[in-house]
Amino acid sequence: MLKAPHRPERRALSEEIFESGAVIKSEYGVTRVQCLERDIMRVTFFRGEETQAEESPFLIDWSTAKSKSVSKADGCILITNGSLRARLSTLDGTFSAEDLSGRPVFSEDGLKTMEAYTARRVARGAEAQTETVETADGVKTVVRDAPRDEYKRLYRARLPLSFRPEEALYGLGQPESGPADLRGRKLYLCQANRSIALPFFVSTGGYGLLIDCGCPFIFNDTSEGSYLYFSGVEKLDYYIIPGTCEQAVRGYHYLTGRPALLPAWAYGYWQSQERYETADEIIRLAEGYRKAGIGLDCAVLDWCSWPDGQWGQKGFDPVRFPNPDALTKRLHDMDVRMMISIWPNMNPHAPQNDEFKRRNLLLPGGELYDALDPEARRLYWKQTKEGLFDHGLDAWWCDSSEPWTSEWSHQEKPEDEDMYQETLSMASDAIGADNGCAYPFYHAMTMWEGQRSERGTKRVVNLTRSAWAGQQRYGTVLWSGDISAKWETLKKQIAVGLDMCASGMPWWTQDIGAFFVKRGAPWYWDGDYEDGWNDPEYRELFVRWYQYAAFLPVFRGHGTDIRRELTNLRGEEYEAALKYNRARYQLLPYIYSAAGLTARHGGLIMKPLGFEFPDDKAARGTDDEYLFCDKILVCPVTEYKARKRKVYLPQGMWYEMAAGKRVCGPTVYEAEAPLYVLPLFVKAGSVIPAVDTSVCAREAMSKEPVMWVFPGADGKLDWYRDAGDGYGYENGEYTVETYTWNDKNRSLLNGKGENVPFRVFGE
Repeated sequence: MLKAPHRPERRALSEEIFESGAVIKSEYGVTRVQCLERDIMRVTFFRGEETQAEESPFLIDWSTAKSKSVSKADGCILITNGSLRARLSTLDGTFSAEDLSGRPVFSEDGLKTMEAYTARRVARGAEAQTETVETADGVKTVVRDAPRDEYKRLYRARLPLSFRPEEALYGLGQPESGPADLRGRKLYLCQANRSIALPFFVSTGGYGLLIDCGCPFIFNDTSEGSYLYFSGVEKLDYYIIPGTCEQAVRGYHYLTGRPALLPAWAYGYWQSQERYETADEIIRLAEGYRKAGIGLDCAVLDWCSWPDGQWGQKGFDPVRFPNPDALTKRLHDMDVRMMISIWPNMNPHAPQNDEFKRRNLLLPGGELYDALDPEARRLYWKQTKEGLFDHGLDAWWCDSSEPWTSEWSHQEKPEDEDMYQETLSMASDAIGADNGCAYPFYHAMTMWEGQRSERGTKRVVNLTRSAWAGQQRYGTVLWSGDISAKWETLKKQIAVGLDMCASGMPWWTQDIGAFFVKRGAPWYWDGDYEDGWNDPEYRELFVRWYQYAAFLPVFRGHGTDIRRELTNLRGEEYEAALKYNRARYQLLPYIYSAAGLTARHGGLIMKPLGFEFPDDKAARGTDDEYLFCDKILVCPVTEYKARKRKVYLPQGMWYEMAAGKRVCGPTVYEAEAPLYVLPLFVKAGSVIPAVDTSVCAREAMSKEPVMWVFPGADGKLDWYRDAGDGYGYENGEYTVETYTWNDKNRSLLNGKGENVPFRVFGE
């Protein structure tokens, strides 16, 4: 008969109370609770000796704070930190937290578990058996077999969670589809072409949860239970950030770094397509937009700037781009910046690959540079500087930054679980399971540290397809990958964008009109419009997408199959899109101000209604509209031939911009939406600066705006201004002026108490 092995006890064998928290030790493991600034609480759980260094690459500040009180009662250690009171059970090590009134905030739902295993990865310098796979991301080298070394001792860990029925959750990156509320879903979270994993979410229940790790993980909130399951950690290490959703995001930014402010031009329009092939073609694009009076701030050169056969070489083909200095100068003379696509992989025939290979700075397979190695990061930037930056380039498109898009090596779509396991396996072989999601973080670090080390005043702008915790501090813009043209996709994009921003990444965008327009052989090449611009339904989809994108943090067009310039539209369709290009530039000083305040304090400029109205069930469940720059409610049209749409207006008075009507919420309201109208609503009490028509950020930011007031409530505007580029703002070179609207007196005052001219909307 088998004898049952001893199961380690969870009851505390020893307890230690100290100034900033407490530790309990059991047979099974050790739990430590620490109080941090901003009422944040850190919970660490590990087995055996704690081996991971305290320094985390993803966090910048985890300073402990003195707790208000630590005491013992009823089998618990009670720890109070500002607005949060925690209970650490000495019976089983579980953790929960409540506010000072006793209302539950956060709770583990059972026992945390950690199972040890010996992690392995492909031996550095080993001969690997590889094969090439052709994808829409180009030809990729895949390691099929290679000797593996024991890497380190890791754990598969489970954190059980308890959620209240009424709380909504937002975040965990960018799933490929909605709804925005994560409740009731199971997500396999790893980096992929059209999905981004991030270890942070916020709850309308009054907290955010950040897990300090670098591995792929699973979120589950189904009948199977509610938990997070991590593929490879040295310890469970998480942070409870109390407050509203907005406060929780700001707490996340306190821990991991405030978002780096992009230059003012980056909030203008970016024109891209797959692809502009010559310098002359890019110049014609810019000249054409200037002649037509279409706002434009950035021309984007997608892949293949390099000589043929040298994929990933950071330089220009001398035939198609004979004088890159003259190219960038001509663009700059027109107030247009230039972004270029660069890749973490380099073809073995590219000279820059040879330099990495000689210094043993490539990952197994021989094409990807080892972004986790500081020496490799320095070499990558050196090549980028010499081949591109020194020619006047303004911004980077760090494409394929995952860089293991295993799902795109299949002709048919794999199941989420299969894709997750395959990606985990490939990433683990290359950089270890514990860093399986973190490659894009280090790749972004390469560009940030490299450009910041150079003389000059250009802010870093890095469009990149994947992210990890803390990456917002490196000047990154995220986008939703190579999506397909469908009305359903457009609607899903609203929800996934809200989750992405709620994950602490405020600068987000997408391909206007979708990347794939037509239908190809692989499963992901799945657009609905074989006739492209000749199809009236696609033209209408593009117009509605363009209108919506004008109210995203970053406004950008891109895609394949057909050309993407706005001038491909005609007549009323052209005018319906152009109207919102102009609206973007009219609001650019306001958008830039919101971005500046986000960089200064943390937070978002695009958010779900549940952020502002957490107690409103209808608001929590609405994810096809959102708040932009706090005051503007954006309600995209996502159905073909729709000329009306129902919108949910939360509590308060709202102005319908197109009709000039005042509508009181909460209510469901049917808004008129002819082709030339994107339904927009503004809160009563808002003060919004706007300028007249402009064709670039420099022009828009140089004008004195009109202060538009929306009466019906008191309100204010904090207006941020700085030089528009450079890093003087980090040293206090900015101004924030507060304008206060007194609705009763009908007066707008600046910070000195002086009357300011204004215009009342609707009068």
